[in-house]
Amino acid sequence: YLTARFFRTGIPEKYVSKVELGELIICDQNDLVMIWDGSKAGQIFTGLKGVLASTMIRLDPVIKTLDRDFLYMFLRTQFKGLNSQTTGTTIPHVSKQLFKTLPIPLPPLPEQKAIAYVLRAVQEAKEKTEEVIKALKELKKSLMKHLFTYGPVPLDEVGRVKLKKTEVGYIPEHWEVVRLGEVYEIQQGKALSRKKDKGVRPRPFLRTSNVLWGRVDLSVLDQMDFTAEEERKYELKAGDLLVCEGGEIGRTAIWEGQAKGIFYQNHIFRVRAITSKAHPYFHMYWMQAAIKIFKLYRGRGNKTTIPNLSKRRLAEFPIPLPPLHEQEQIAHILRSVDDKIETERKRAEALDTLFKTLLHDLLTARRRLPKDFVKKFE
Repeated sequence: YLTARFFRTGIPEKYVSKVELGELIICDQNDLVMIWDGSKAGQIFTGLKGVLASTMIRLDPVIKTLDRDFLYMFLRTQFKGLNSQTTGTTIPHVSKQLFKTLPIPLPPLPEQKAIAYVLRAVQEAKEKTEEVIKALKELKKSLMKHLFTYGPVPLDEVGRVKLKKTEVGYIPEHWEVVRLGEVYEIQQGKALSRKKDKGVRPRPFLRTSNVLWGRVDLSVLDQMDFTAEEERKYELKAGDLLVCEGGEIGRTAIWEGQAKGIFYQNHIFRVRAITSKAHPYFHMYWMQAAIKIFKLYRGRGNKTTIPNLSKRRLAEFPIPLPPLHEQEQIAHILRSVDDKIETERKRAEALDTLFKTLLHDLLTARRRLPKDFVKKFE
């Protein structure tokens, strides 16, 4: 049964019995299907076989001068307009009048096919890149399970590693377990304030939305007033560990000194090593593994309407403390995978931008494909 979620995830949730199939519309993988009702009304899909849902319509070109793939690409550009002008109060649906009178550009058929081919090629390149990212993330997850259980040893040597059971799980016998507050200084950021006093200056600061799993995103920064004293207090230094206090509790990244004069708000903890025995990158990865894989630290947020993490509870987190050279090795291995993920993420982002640009330019004739290329599709 074709649901909107099935199109987005590729995972079927509902099925129709064979007894009912005779009365229903069956779509094949080449059919174009549009969501007609609901919050995603106007969204177009293709590529899946199943029973057409009552909240959807199937689109079939009835003239030979309209290429199906070209129509699909064109309708992708129309989602915003169709979705913003839906009718109905309880359940929004595409305006039938608007849809039936929607003008469609109709270049010569070979040019339509050439445009669809180019756009499909970019789309497939992006999808393959996303598959690489997915595979790398699975590799990283497997490496974390291995490295935080046996340490930086090859798979064929794990039998030689003596393990001990601790409150953070099984770890090598020679590793210590300490409280985070024993090896790191924890400083909570400044509370948001619109108050303007003498001597304050607007400065960019990090919100929790800027702190992602393993990286800091500086694409959007807000500003807040800081006094000179507050600037000294909330100054970030390269190597500082940033831990989110709310939302996804424990989401962690390293500040690498990407820019000067950037501070942070009170929903972020700045965690700074106070001993040479602790390696911030190692413990950034440990936090990722502990929270997302080993499911540790559950129930350590404050019991309020909005879950959050207190400074005291963060300081009490038990963390492994291997010898420094092992921390460095583990961090290096995981950073190398992260570097590959980031390279592929940027590639996917660039392909997505290229696709959107070409989609707009080619379907509005702002940009035309070379005549020699189009001839191949005659």
